[in-house]
Formats: sequence, C-alpha cells, structure tokens
Amino acid sequence: MTITAPRLHAWVLALVAGVGLLLGGAAPAAAHAVLSDTAPARGAVLAEPPSRVDLVFSESVSVSRDGIRVLDPSGRRVDDGRPTAKGGGTYAVGLSGPTARGTYTVSYQVESADSHPVAGAFTFSVGEPSAASAVPTVRDPDTGLVGRSYAVGRFGAYTGMIVMTGGALLLLLCGPRGVALPTVRRSTAAAWVLLCGCTLALLLLRGAYVGSGRLADVVDVTRLAETVRTKFGALLVLRLALLAGCALLWRYRGRIGGWCSPRVALASAGVTGLAVAWTWAGAEHASTGPLPYLSMPVDALHLLAAGTWVGGLLVLAWALVRAGDEVPPEAVVRFSTVAFLSVCVLAVTGLYQSWRQVGTLSALVDTRFGQLLLLKAAGVGLLLGLALMSRRWTKRLARRDREDRAPLRSLRRWVGAEAVVGLCVIAATTALVSTQPARTHGPASTGTAPSAAVSLRMEFDTGGREGRGSADLVIDPGRRGPNAVHVTLTGPDGGLLDAPEVQISLTSRTGSIGPLPVPVERVSEGHWTASGFQLPVAGDWDLSLTVRTSEFDQTTVKKRFEIP
Repeated sequence: MTITAPRLHAWVLALVAGVGLLLGGAAPAAAHAVLSDTAPARGAVLAEPPSRVDLVFSESVSVSRDGIRVLDPSGRRVDDGRPTAKGGGTYAVGLSGPTARGTYTVSYQVESADSHPVAGAFTFSVGEPSAASAVPTVRDPDTGLVGRSYAVGRFGAYTGMIVMTGGALLLLLCGPRGVALPTVRRSTAAAWVLLCGCTLALLLLRGAYVGSGRLADVVDVTRLAETVRTKFGALLVLRLALLAGCALLWRYRGRIGGWCSPRVALASAGVTGLAVAWTWAGAEHASTGPLPYLSMPVDALHLLAAGTWVGGLLVLAWALVRAGDEVPPEAVVRFSTVAFLSVCVLAVTGLYQSWRQVGTLSALVDTRFGQLLLLKAAGVGLLLGLALMSRRWTKRLARRDREDRAPLRSLRRWVGAEAVVGLCVIAATTALVSTQPARTHGPASTGTAPSAAVSLRMEFDTGGREGRGSADLVIDPGRRGPNAVHVTLTGPDGGLLDAPEVQISLTSRTGSIGPLPVPVERVSEGHWTASGFQLPVAGDWDLSLTVRTSEFDQTTVKKRFEIP
C-alpha cells in the first residue's frame, strides 16, 4: 500500500526495462489444442463406410463420453459414444455399423491441456457427397446459464483466494494480537468459505461447461467422475483438500503451538498458500507452452503476490471502516513494507508471463487478450498511484495521538479507493484466464522458423451491420508442399469476429492451377485453420477470401503472395 518515492522510482525503472523485454518479441508458444489431422481426412470421399474415426490434436486433450459425435447424412448419431485415447493427442471413436451413403458430420468438444474447451466439426462422405448434410451446432461454452454461472464461480474463487491470502497475512503481521482482531478474522474466514464454495461449484459445473451446457448435467454423477479424472478436476479436488487442511490447522492451532513460533507459522502459511496457488497454475495457461515448469511456479508466486497486496488492501480497508482502532498502527506499517515487496514480485512475474503469453507488440494491441492485459496493467498503475497518495497518512498513523482522528479518516478513504480498484483488477484477471492467449493467434509450431511463414492482412466489408473487419492469414511454412493455414477474423471493435462462414481458395498465376479450395474449419471463436494443405508449385499465387457475416451479407477479397 505504501511505497516511498525512491523505491517507486527504482520500481518504475525495472518496469520500463521489463516492457522493453516484452516489446522485443518472443518465439511462438504452443497454442490451444487444434485439430491437426483426421482419418478419414476432412472432405474425403470413401468407397465404403469406415469402422472408426480418428482425430489428431496438436496437444494432449481430455474427451468426455459425448465429446466426439458422428452423424450420418440424415442426422442420426452412429458413433459408439466411447472415445478412446491412442496417445499423442489422438482419439478414436468406433462407428456402430453405418450404412447410409452421403456426407457424414463429425463434431467434437474437447478440453485442451490449459483447461479451455475447444470445439469444431468436419465432414467426410461415403459414395458421394450428399446434397445436404447434417450441420451440428458448435456450442460456445461461455454462453447460457451454465457458462455464466461458471464465470461467476471463477471470479468468486479468485476473489476468495486473494482476500484469504491478504487476511492471513494481516493476522500474522499482528502477531499474538492477530487472533483478537474479530473483523480481520471474520473477513479471512468469509474468504475461505467463498473459495471453498466456488471451488465446489466449479467442480460440479465443469462437466456441463465443457460438455453439453445443460444445467441438468451438473448433478450427473457420471460426468462428475469424468471431471475428477481430468487434470483440472483433480486439481480442484486437491484445492478443496488443502483448504480443509487449513481449517483444521486453524481449529487446533492451540494444540500445535499456536502463535508461539511466528517463523513456523509464517513458513507453514507460505507453503500452504503456494500449494493452493499451484492448483491454478497447474491447470491454466502457465501449464502449457515453453518451460511450463518455470512458468507454473512463476504463476503461483504471481497469484500469492496479488493476494498479499490486493487482498491485504481489501481486508485492511474493511477493518479500517468497521473498526479503525482495531488494527495496530505498527501492523499497518509492517504491511506497507510487505506490500512493497509483493509489488516487486508482482511486477517481475507479471512481465514474464506477459512476455510469454503475448510475445509481440502487435498482439498486445490487436488481440482481446492483449487489450485485457493492458487494462489490468492500467489498474495496477492506478493502484500504485493511490498507494503513493496514502504514504504520508500511514506514517502519520504510526505517530498519531489517540485523539487525532485525521490520519485514520484519510487512510480509510485512500485504502478504500485502492480496494475498489483492486476488485476491478481481479475482474480483469478473471477475464484474462478465460480468454485465448494472444500467442495462439500466430502459426502453430512446426519446426520452421517463424519468418518463413507467409503472413497476410486483408480488410473486408460485407456491407451489413458490423460487417467491417480484417482477416489475418498465416500460411506455414509458406513453401511448396504441405502447409498449415490459419485465419483470424477481427471485427470493427477490435475483438474476435465469429463469422458464420469463411471460404478460401488459391490460384497459381504462373502454373495455371486452381482455384484450389482450402478446407478451413472453425476451431475457436474467430479462428479457422486447415492442416496439410498442399501447395503444388512455387511462384505467385492469388488468395481469395470469402467472409459471410449474416444470412445476406457476404463479400470476397483477394490478395497476391509469393511462394519461394
């Protein structure tokens, strides 16, 4: 909360240096899971119905019993409902005797290694393509009652963790008097209850959130068992066990020494807090990509530093409003020192994670993840400014006479303002966790240098409402032979545009080949991709992109590029 001017200047210099590192760029990291290959191949025409369908993802995924569905030309489900892992991100589902000829549709809803749902669909045909094939709905998991409830639970869990960390810190800083601070003690206990309740809610909602989206599935015991077997579900169970252990330690603290040994108490709280924070780091963005075993402890430290600073502010603000004389002035001064150290940790770990998840300046300003990150950084900057303003009142509080109420009243106002901004920072953090990292908008890792890929930006306007936007296309590795094609659509507001239809074709100007349709498939909001597309010759090519934003609004734009 309180930062002296020399220390603030040093921190600002470190921040500027870190931003320089961020703007310097980074190598692309692994993205959310993407469907990289299928058997039968996407768009293939077979002479006879296959006995099974294989899906190959770019990374390990978790699949529920309804995660892969195969529909015949009439829309009847013909898979056996038992997806089987084959290793290396490959899953197979058997077909229960399909006999119809025509176009089959395969839809999938899986959970990537960083716990995010990934959905999509593709088709293949038997005999010849049908005039009309079944088109399943690719569900957005963040919509509907289940999606909104899950978002609320995620925010509540973060808030509970941060407030509980800050409250526990204040109790430790108050020494033996900490047990006698009812406001701080009740705030910490309430945060523990909130964290437990939201964690349990996330565990129950998880199966429906990544699966059907139906509220009735929340009480499905089979789905709950499937959730517990996933990495994310197991970490939620571990979090509940650790929180139960915290409650037992507090309940029987007198029998194990109480507060007689502050160092032991502080060390125990630190280890337990790190273990609880690890249940977030091990399940989300930090657990995938390069150097996850460095990124996960960094992410856990980042969460604990946020809890120490922001959570401590929230509890302190409530204590000052409810009972200003309850918190010892010397504890407030000690909290100022610890808060400064936590800000330093927060800055270093935050810059590292930003560099890792964003990578480039353009991604920082052009993607929703980058924009949310900038919003969060602005909130943290405002918190630092408010902390600077409250510095003198903290010092005066430590030296005040009992009859002088001015320092306490002023400190209440400034700490209260910091607490409000802190809640906004928590909300921005919650949104970041559920947003696709900016790094995933680049080309997938193929062993080829990123500079070899062809990158194109095309502006379009379908003429309809909010029909303006831009398309970023990446052809990787950008040479003759098999290539991966990635398309990211951005709307007029700068956010991802989830258009109903995107079509791409390529025509060679030197070899008179084409137009060759590129079978791009939607893999996530605003993102389409195709893997293994063959460019038969080098030279100049014309790319034609058709975007449909509504039933009647559609446009086609073209751009030329060269394949060496």
